[in-house]
Amino acid sequence: MSQEMSRNGGRFSQALDALPPSQQTTATQITQLGMILEVSRSLNSTLDQDTLLNLIIEVATKVTSTEEASILLLDDRTGELHFEAASGAKRAELKAISVPLEGSIAGWIVLHNQSLVVNDTQQDPRHCARADRATRFDTRSILGAPLQVKDRTIGVLEVVNKQGDSPFSRQDLETLESLAAQAAVAIENARLYKDLRDQMQALQKAQTRLVQSEKLAAVGELVAGVAHELNNPLTSIIGYAQILQRSSLDAQSRKDLDRILAQARRATGIVRGLLDFARQRPPEHKPVQINDVLNSTLELLCYELRTHNIECTTNMFPDLPLTMADPHQLQQVFVNLVNNARQAMSDTHGRGQLTITTHLGPSLFNNQQTEAEPVIRVVIQDDGPGIPPGLLPSIFDPFFTTKPEGKGTGLGLSVCHGIVSEHGGHIWAESEPDQTVPNHPGGATFSVELPVVAPETPYQAGELPGPAEHRASLQGASASNREARILVIDDEIDVLDLLIRTLQSESYQVDAVIDGEAALARLAKTDYDLIICDVRMPGLSGLELYQHMHRQQSDLAQRFLFITGDSVSPTTRHFLEETGAPYLVKPFGLAEFTERVSSLLGNHHDVTRLPYLPEAVAAHHRPR
Repeated sequence: MSQEMSRNGGRFSQALDALPPSQQTTATQITQLGMILEVSRSLNSTLDQDTLLNLIIEVATKVTSTEEASILLLDDRTGELHFEAASGAKRAELKAISVPLEGSIAGWIVLHNQSLVVNDTQQDPRHCARADRATRFDTRSILGAPLQVKDRTIGVLEVVNKQGDSPFSRQDLETLESLAAQAAVAIENARLYKDLRDQMQALQKAQTRLVQSEKLAAVGELVAGVAHELNNPLTSIIGYAQILQRSSLDAQSRKDLDRILAQARRATGIVRGLLDFARQRPPEHKPVQINDVLNSTLELLCYELRTHNIECTTNMFPDLPLTMADPHQLQQVFVNLVNNARQAMSDTHGRGQLTITTHLGPSLFNNQQTEAEPVIRVVIQDDGPGIPPGLLPSIFDPFFTTKPEGKGTGLGLSVCHGIVSEHGGHIWAESEPDQTVPNHPGGATFSVELPVVAPETPYQAGELPGPAEHRASLQGASASNREARILVIDDEIDVLDLLIRTLQSESYQVDAVIDGEAALARLAKTDYDLIICDVRMPGLSGLELYQHMHRQQSDLAQRFLFITGDSVSPTTRHFLEETGAPYLVKPFGLAEFTERVSSLLGNHHDVTRLPYLPEAVAAHHRPR
């Protein structure tokens, strides 16, 4: 494109030299007009701003016979002009210079929206000599024209130093103004195109994040369904293993049985950890022991760490006080930090050392110890590549990520920051990527500080806050309770058989059915002291059965104990939270089961009437 204009310019110059002097002025005008026509065609052929700017200044120097040219664009935020393009070897130095509107030649052109000729810059106080000093260039004369779009001036087109140090002519002024008018429209079009392209890219990223969110929601639903299916066999494995433990066994058989129970409990912990992490619900602040949350997080991630050759060392402060927090949200923070560290170390050298420490002491936020109340501090340190100093201020910004496209959403750390802030704490990162500090392992260190907040009411370890009438008293049942009649409803035959055997071993009178319809028939004929019911069943679900009993025999509706492997489902959680109905989450141990049954039979006559379950909630659990 520029080569073609150079060839055209050469032809015009040769023609000019062949003309007599009286005709050279007209010929010069023809040459300039021809080049402007060529540049007009070229400007309309591209929307790339850099290409446009370089083309404009190249043509500007030729049509005005000057040494150099530059384009300054106005920054609406700062009210200053910036060199966006320049000819010559010092264009990089010029781009780093800002020019004020007041006290500069280019600024005067913008403020007055008029062209300006300065044939001797040394005599004009408006000349900004800073650009000359930065580029070691001697500006002797300047011709500038405003870049105007409609009634708005967006910048200045300047040419400097007329060849031969002759003064700028009126023809030079008119030619530059014509070029500036075309250039302004082309620049504005390029800007609009860039804005549109940026908006399209932002829209694509937003759509990608939306698809990712939908995928995560689908994964959460899948995890809930899989967990529900796993919880039933795990309940049977644990329960039957505990029944066998009561038998006379040789040492090897008992050892094997202990291993079965240990692995079943391990699987139970993994399933519950997945459910806790996938749970989407409002924050639920309750007494939390941070060491317990960290230990459960490491149990959840132990397989990932082990298979990626990550060795984890913990140094937990033994007597950390409790804090009021949402354990599931805090686990989300720790899972994200540990996973980030694991990925950084694994990608860098295929292995790593992860160190997790808890402290109780003064806050170190902003590297300043304060005299305020002590805080709980969690430090997660890795020996990976670290974080470049220039990126540290941005790592908690939404959608900021250093991972390749498709490998990260840029939301993880911003979500962590939001959760910790909502808990009244602080989170920050430190890094020594070059490992220049003596005896320092390098890598990245993330610190989380949380306030010490005592619960408002006395709290016993293992007890969850809830309706007082539904807490297990764990006291032995009376002889009359041992004669209580219980109806068990579960579509899982192995679980049903396990519950029957366990209750009968405690001398309860037990009836059992495998679906809600059969339960209705039994309840119409027999008055039961306790109804143990699964939540999700084919046909009439447990919640629909509860709804029916609430309408027909409200006193029996007060005697339900639900068992469920589906506690992560929003509908199930809503029902259990709204009604305060007693429940056990599968898988559970036999001791936990018998203690809860004994407690409810001892207290069921004092239980407050449970609220009515809306039809929509119950219908949600009807299998489709």
